[in-house]
Amino acid sequence: MSKKHLKILVAPNSMKGSLNAFDFADVVEKAFLKVSNDFFIRKVPVADGGDFTGEVLCKALNAEVLETTVQDPLGRQVKSKFAKAGKTAIIEMADASGIKLLKKDELNPLKTSSFGTGQLIKEALNSGCTEIFLGVGGSATVDGGMGMLEALSFQFFDERGRELKGNGKNLEYVAAIRKPLLSSEISIKIICDVDNPLLGENGAASVFGPQKGATPQMVTQLEKGLAHWAGILENESGKDLVNLKGAGAAGGIALPLVAFFHAEIVSGASFVLSELNFEKQIEWADLVITGEGKLDSQTLYNKAPKAVADAARKAKKPVIAIGGSFNKGISNAFDGVFSISPGPVSLEESMQYSAEMLFDFSFELAKLIHSIHGRLK
Repeated sequence: MSKKHLKILVAPNSMKGSLNAFDFADVVEKAFLKVSNDFFIRKVPVADGGDFTGEVLCKALNAEVLETTVQDPLGRQVKSKFAKAGKTAIIEMADASGIKLLKKDELNPLKTSSFGTGQLIKEALNSGCTEIFLGVGGSATVDGGMGMLEALSFQFFDERGRELKGNGKNLEYVAAIRKPLLSSEISIKIICDVDNPLLGENGAASVFGPQKGATPQMVTQLEKGLAHWAGILENESGKDLVNLKGAGAAGGIALPLVAFFHAEIVSGASFVLSELNFEKQIEWADLVITGEGKLDSQTLYNKAPKAVADAARKAKKPVIAIGGSFNKGISNAFDGVFSISPGPVSLEESMQYSAEMLFDFSFELAKLIHSIHGRLK
């Protein structure tokens, strides 16, 4: 590191609820350049299937954003969007079926539906897309993708032949499915940041149901419904769906996509970094900075900062992680792990002032790095 200029690759994930990945990178850049113009900064925001995955992929693929109107998780009309790059569509489930679209007292996974996500997929297909990148983070649903299929012209009937709406409550009553004509050319990548199974104590209902408003009684009902629904889909497709790794993500939305389309669940962080041509970005850098809101044991499983660190270690480049908070258990994954918090602050304060705290910390970090680098010239 005897060169005059030090090349810093800033590749953060979003800080959930406060700074998105683009703003995170901008703040770090501003702080470093305030210290010295000896720093060359390259910003490559990353994602893993959670917050801002769509935006990160849009920028990487230079995609055009198209606005449309769909149904929110409770069936109300809401403005939404998807992006298009050639014949590839980038869709974020949260933009149509997300928890961010509901008030806290509206959360109820027995009633909520992924219908709006299906509408976005249908719009993309109608626009000529044959490949779909679907980010499934932040959903408000545990309907096994039943609502999504309904929007794609599938029909569901109970044992008495009555047609059913697609939602969490009706999963256990489906006895028959009427399928539309399907194109064999459609390819779908389900971009996921968790690998939870569909059923059981680590499954869609037990782990994610309560986050989406499910009471213990609802969790039991949803578990029963998902098990029944998976059996129906397995009979229809001849595929093993219950044991599919990651099937518990987003309320089981992957099940019908794998059953009826050419779809696969992909590890969000690895997939996004591949689309960003991240290995080439790492080659350029002298030092890599990543981070997210909370750096803890979950960071080590399918999260973007860990994927960034793995790529940096492979290229023998030092990597630093910055977070709102961190757990000591993740220390070995990085060359340094730091919290931006200057002292005891509430979660609300931390989120409200995250940009200011990140700038102050990054400024001090830049001073230290600049001083060390200056002495090594």
